[in-house]
Amino acid sequence: MNKAEFLSALRAELERQYISGADNMTEYYDEMICDRMEDGMSEEEAVASLGSIEDIVREALVDRPMSTIVRDRVKKSKDKAEKKGHGALWITLVVLGFPVWFPVLLSVAIIGFVLFLVFWILVGTVFIVMASLALSAAACLAAAITFPFGWISGPSLLVALGGALALTSIVVLLWRPMISFSKAAGRFFADIVRSIKRKFV
Repeated sequence: MNKAEFLSALRAELERQYISGADNMTEYYDEMICDRMEDGMSEEEAVASLGSIEDIVREALVDRPMSTIVRDRVKKSKDKAEKKGHGALWITLVVLGFPVWFPVLLSVAIIGFVLFLVFWILVGTVFIVMASLALSAAACLAAAITFPFGWISGPSLLVALGGALALTSIVVLLWRPMISFSKAAGRFFADIVRSIKRKFV
């Protein structure tokens, strides 16, 4: 398949799947093909290296917001029923099934939102603990600075300096792992969301 055939087929499939931004996507893949051809690939090799159109479109479907995915699934289901001449039956079933499907859909949305909140509250708690340690280190250092004014005694100065040093060391040692943990947690949550979207797609 050459570039023109690939881009034409990609655009047709994007439009068939009701995916907006077909122009931007085809321009993006056009540039990718040109870049790979500049690196020494032939036109056919560059096109083949992008993968199948089905995989590209599937990923484009997954990248959309969940509300858009659900709306498009409903629209496609309705269009399919109308093509078969069952449009009135489809509407009747939707109306009669409302007491069943709406509470289920609402419950799933609420559970998803609660899990989202709990997940990021846990991540946020880690940074709150880190901030508390950093503030405690600053407080110990501030107490040590007041020693010349006689506001704390000699033993208290040693405790304040030791506390400031220990807490600062903990913050410095844990900062990078906490950042890595947060990024990994974000990727994990994004993977879960994408896997759920793939079920719908």
